[in-house]
Amino acid sequence: MCGIAGLAGPGAVDSDALRRMAGEMIHRGPDGEGVWCDAVAGFAFRRLAIIDLHERSNQPMHLDHLHLVFNGEIYNYIELRDDLRRAGHHFATEGDAEVLLHAWAEWGEGALDRLNGMFALAVWDDRARRMVLATDRFAEKPLFFHQTADRLMFASDVRALRAADAEVGVPDEAATARFLAVGRMPVLPETFFADVRRLPPSHMATWSPREGVRLRRWWEPSLVAVPRDAADAAARLRDLLRDSVRIRLRSDVPVGTSLSGGVDSSAVVATAAELAADSARHAFTATFPGFERDEWNHAQAAASSARVVHHHAVRPEMAELFDDLPALVAAQEEPFGSTSIYAQWRVMKAAREAGVVVMLDGQGADELFGGYPGIEGWALRSLGPSAVLGALRTDRKLAGSIAYAYAGGRAPRSIARVERRRRASPYLDPALAEIGTDYVDRMPDWASGSPLRRELLTQAFRSSLPQLCRYADRDSMAFGVEVRLPFLDPRVAEFALSLPPHLVWRGGVTKRVLRDALRGLVPDEVLDRQEKVGYETPQARWFASEAGRAKVADILLHGPPAGPQRRAEIERDLRGGAWRDTDAIWRAVNVELWLDAWGRPAGAMR
Repeated sequence: MCGIAGLAGPGAVDSDALRRMAGEMIHRGPDGEGVWCDAVAGFAFRRLAIIDLHERSNQPMHLDHLHLVFNGEIYNYIELRDDLRRAGHHFATEGDAEVLLHAWAEWGEGALDRLNGMFALAVWDDRARRMVLATDRFAEKPLFFHQTADRLMFASDVRALRAADAEVGVPDEAATARFLAVGRMPVLPETFFADVRRLPPSHMATWSPREGVRLRRWWEPSLVAVPRDAADAAARLRDLLRDSVRIRLRSDVPVGTSLSGGVDSSAVVATAAELAADSARHAFTATFPGFERDEWNHAQAAASSARVVHHHAVRPEMAELFDDLPALVAAQEEPFGSTSIYAQWRVMKAAREAGVVVMLDGQGADELFGGYPGIEGWALRSLGPSAVLGALRTDRKLAGSIAYAYAGGRAPRSIARVERRRRASPYLDPALAEIGTDYVDRMPDWASGSPLRRELLTQAFRSSLPQLCRYADRDSMAFGVEVRLPFLDPRVAEFALSLPPHLVWRGGVTKRVLRDALRGLVPDEVLDRQEKVGYETPQARWFASEAGRAKVADILLHGPPAGPQRRAEIERDLRGGAWRDTDAIWRAVNVELWLDAWGRPAGAMR
């Protein structure tokens, strides 16, 4: 796990700029630095040593005319190294970066299809004068880029781009308005910066001095054979998940788990314990005593069942949140939807303090296996009219989600805009709120299959999961910790996205096949939970308290405004002693701190 950056373009390479870029990413890689350049391209690198801790595995790496920087882990590097040795390759390290470089030399871009891992990579071919950037299938590891007519810049962090060029990283007014109005997040490749793009999941960007940047998708999940019988499907999934966790336990530094108390993280903890029963593993849980949605008891049950030796309780307090907000916002680099991110941020901090450098987590299971509210409508639509009518006869509460699914997940533009205006933040100028409500959600153009599959593909590649991967990366790398996500193994993902609807949702139960696969491994009290809790903090309670309101006033009302909030509306709620919309007031606080940190072009967002 590392931080990578680079410059390309005739006359654009500046070794001092590359060193500045590396310096801005020291939090990502405290264990080493590397800089390299030729006349057209250059790389900067910061290393977090996970596999082969020796300096021989430092980057950039070079093989004849190929030069590589790479952030992430190739979990099947041992198997790939064996294949490459049989093809005549020789290795000087025990790490995965050298395997990746030799794989590129052997198979070119076809190497990507053979990788089981998370990665953001850059390969410069000085013979072809061509740069390739690529992200893993779900873009677990980020890669931001900025291009002009004759130059390409890329990095793991936007701050590294700005270190090379102080003019890069201009906040995008429309994206900010959409977020402030209704919590809308940019859809990749767009970001909260007008001049910075993020490479989407499964994408490759090629650059040459003559052609500039060209983007294309290199992977789409295939439909694979799945047993129709529930028991057989559950057994197959359990085997796939076990092997996914097995290869993600490969590490030369301590490995722990993040444990929320839900099905997904409990599955990872239990499977890791099953595979490494002799290892005293650590699990970390954010807990909020007295909060009605606190998950500690469920997490403790999962940890006890898995015989976790060190179950760490992380107890963030409101005062700590406000003290940490500037650092948290700076680490995220872009606005984020709620303070649930703070719970994960503190868990990663606790892991590093305990000496745990690698953390397994459960992100991706909800998107792939249908864990979110409303998924029943998509499943029933996919099962056909008779299933819809039968379900409505027994439970009229399903009507809303069924109607939403039959509408394709979106209302007509006119209705959608009226609804979003109704929900728009009361603290935002109406003109900007209008910008914020002017959008329509769409599924990926390439999505195919049943309505349920298309919705899951949307969640996995367009809406929910790209944001969760961003948060996981930002929260972990703030403390030099690597996060690994077993549910995003391509074998598990293709299995999940090939499931027939009755194995995703049945009898009011979401993620049905996953729960069946874990029966006997994860406690029943966890598997039988139906409420969806998103690792939440007591955000509403914290912000509604007298101390919380005073902190909000300090941020939003003292000093010249950075963001476009309507101060009179905020002052009105302060006088009244209650917020009309706690989520909206959080977004206002978030954007104010973000604009303070990143700056704002003169005259924008007033």
